[in-house]
Amino acid sequence: MPVYERISALVSLTLLGLVAYFLIELPSRAIEAVLFGSPLTLIVSQSWLMALLLGGLAATGARAVVYAHPRFPHQASGYAITLWVLPGLLVILATLWLARLVSSLGWWLVGISATGLLLWFVVLADHHTIDPQDAWYELSSVWLNLVAYGVAFWFFVAIYQTRARSILSATEILVVSGLLAASLLRVGPAQAGRTWLFAGITALVMAQSMWALNFWRVPPLTAGLWLLLIFYLLTGLAQQHLLGRLTRRAVIEFAAVAAIGLFAILRFAP
Repeated sequence: MPVYERISALVSLTLLGLVAYFLIELPSRAIEAVLFGSPLTLIVSQSWLMALLLGGLAATGARAVVYAHPRFPHQASGYAITLWVLPGLLVILATLWLARLVSSLGWWLVGISATGLLLWFVVLADHHTIDPQDAWYELSSVWLNLVAYGVAFWFFVAIYQTRARSILSATEILVVSGLLAASLLRVGPAQAGRTWLFAGITALVMAQSMWALNFWRVPPLTAGLWLLLIFYLLTGLAQQHLLGRLTRRAVIEFAAVAAIGLFAILRFAP
């Protein structure tokens, strides 16, 4: 089956699942536990359950697409996972945010359509970044980076907005930022081990940042911007190091971006 047909089948199944999500009623379940001497209640809701199921479907479909590439290194499982992460997280995020638009049919349809379009081009871009000699390699890499940072920002906003305890919210940030960092830092099968190492370090720093932000009550959009700035700096510097391009000039450029971002957040953020 040609790659375009595989991607179209994946997108169609995912969108069908998204539509079915709003037609199926699943019960919520509360899980109670005692952690560090204090009670903890975790609500397993329909939205999260369906988001994870649909995200898993998207990741599995993306796996089938990238494995069909003639130059894909099938033995490099650590590298392969970095190609499935972004489609899966994109669909999870879309499911959670679309639940807020269900009261407006027009916006909900726009959201469904935008999700399908984004997913189609993300999986296609993944396919084009497998071979560095591909004519669309550079453009696809830039596109994937933009989508990954966008997904990271809206995940950060959604997680902070729950106002959950740090043991939950920081853990969620750790998982999301670690997976997205692995997707952003992917430079090839030979560097898969170092990619996951730097992704893990990024995840730990992001979790600590979320822990600190929970003591500083700010609007969710402002918190998302703070976390995105930190995430961008960590992944940007790590990527330059993995590519062997971490020079003094690169550090100065990232420091300048950090200063501009800091000023913009302090000046314009709500």
